[in-house]
Amino acid sequence: MNDHGDIRRVLVTGGTGFIGRRLVECLTRANLNVTCLVRESSDTSRLDPFAPQIVTGDLQQIDSIRDAFEGIDAVFHLAGSTKELRRADFDKINVDGARNVAAACSAMTSPPIMLHVSSLAAAGASKPGKPRVEEDPNAPVSDYGKSKLAGEEAIRSFANQCPISIVRPPIVLGPGDHDGFDMYRGIDRWGVHLVPGYVDHQFSVIGADDLCDCLLHVARFGQRLTSHPFCDGVYYATLPEQPTYAELGHMIAQSLGRKRARILRIPHHTLRLVAGGNQFISKLRGKPHILNLDKAREAAAGAWLCSSEKLERETGMRFNTTLQQRIDEAVAWYREHGWL
Repeated sequence: MNDHGDIRRVLVTGGTGFIGRRLVECLTRANLNVTCLVRESSDTSRLDPFAPQIVTGDLQQIDSIRDAFEGIDAVFHLAGSTKELRRADFDKINVDGARNVAAACSAMTSPPIMLHVSSLAAAGASKPGKPRVEEDPNAPVSDYGKSKLAGEEAIRSFANQCPISIVRPPIVLGPGDHDGFDMYRGIDRWGVHLVPGYVDHQFSVIGADDLCDCLLHVARFGQRLTSHPFCDGVYYATLPEQPTYAELGHMIAQSLGRKRARILRIPHHTLRLVAGGNQFISKLRGKPHILNLDKAREAAAGAWLCSSEKLERETGMRFNTTLQQRIDEAVAWYREHGWL
């Protein structure tokens, strides 16, 4: 097994997504030979500047992906779903897909390192002012979080056959983020930032490029999953800043050239009504909405804090940028590409 060996050839799943594209760029800058495993229907045009090798396969069909893992030193598994209509739909991607990737890695003569990108949602909300650490018990509050935790549990069964690490990021922002764009657009057009609830809970956040650096550090220097202790090989990855959602709005306003955002607080019962309406319409259309009942449950759960102290201590990762810088970069990208 290539536990901490020389990493030269890497494979990325989910490479056409927001974080995946940034990771492909990061790995290319690190002079690694990058392969992207994508669905046949995927648009890979945004990956063209980095010229990765493209192979096609379906993560639901292990026989269609196994050959892609031959000769690979590290696999970065980013493919996943953040919004679905039903829990079973989450599980097909976040659980079955992760299991098949781990199985494909384990089937190799020299299994590659598997870097599995999970989520803070797999652990659940934190207590106010007390960031989650890897030793804390898990208590996901959403179907998304439950599916991500189930995905972690699915790949654990391969830990004695394949070197595996899990990285749990919180909210990820940066250039090309489509799901978070409405927040920027609302502040840019009307100066208004919608904030759920009346209590200013803090949350953790990380820039996409910082997360990519974390993944590479864990691949090279991180521990791997073991049967005990359960937290070995699991890492939270976050910037040190812990803003409230209102403070994030003011930071975005600053990047957009405004002094401050006008905060409009939405009661949780109103948020649930809107989310329920969105979900009803989504079921009629067969396409999930970003603001659904699952996300409303997360918004009402309180603080979402985690600590990257373990990741920094064990891998040598250092965060050299601020949240404001990452927001500035996102705004610049949105403007350059005509989104704002």
